[in-house]
Amino acid sequence: MDSGSKGVLIGIEGIDAVGKRTQTSILSSWLCSKGHTTRTVSFPDYGTTLGREIKRFLLGTRSYPPEVRHILFAANRWEKKDELDSILARTNVVIVNRYSESNFAYGVANGLKLQWLVNLEAGLPKPDAVIVLDAPPAVLHSRRGPNKDKYERNIGLQEKTREAYLKLAGDFGWKVVDATGGINATSQALIRTVSDSLKAAGRTV
Repeated sequence: MDSGSKGVLIGIEGIDAVGKRTQTSILSSWLCSKGHTTRTVSFPDYGTTLGREIKRFLLGTRSYPPEVRHILFAANRWEKKDELDSILARTNVVIVNRYSESNFAYGVANGLKLQWLVNLEAGLPKPDAVIVLDAPPAVLHSRRGPNKDKYERNIGLQEKTREAYLKLAGDFGWKVVDATGGINATSQALIRTVSDSLKAAGRTV
């Protein structure tokens, strides 16, 4: 990447328990091994005021209609926009575990209009590449721990969200990586996909 240019923003997406956190860590380590300054960011950020409210909803101590939930998810990113801009200004590659695209997929699965969801996120930094880790919810059942939140427990929602991710990937040009083959196979495919996506966008790392 040219010195002085804004950092590359990579979004890692997919349904719950598909391996986003693990693969984000592996991708970050690989980029660091190539000599790039790298940061990882996760959403929701439960450390903020709105993030704590999101956590209360997911744990079942708050009840909101879908519109309010997804406004909160988007607003959580707006809380962190200045910080994310600052990180992008001084870092080669920023990897985000869930970003705006998560709100699109889960929102559509919750019956909301895509354009309304897109408008909530308009003005936030846009990813240079979006990678969707894909696996059927039934395959991921054993990966979910005992303390599942409301979204994680809702297998119907997970199935609808997977369908939404795959449909939106075709519409928006997101890349899809098969996440059913284990950690190593998934990480190799992810690294290849990220490299190819960034080269195609003229953002070689």
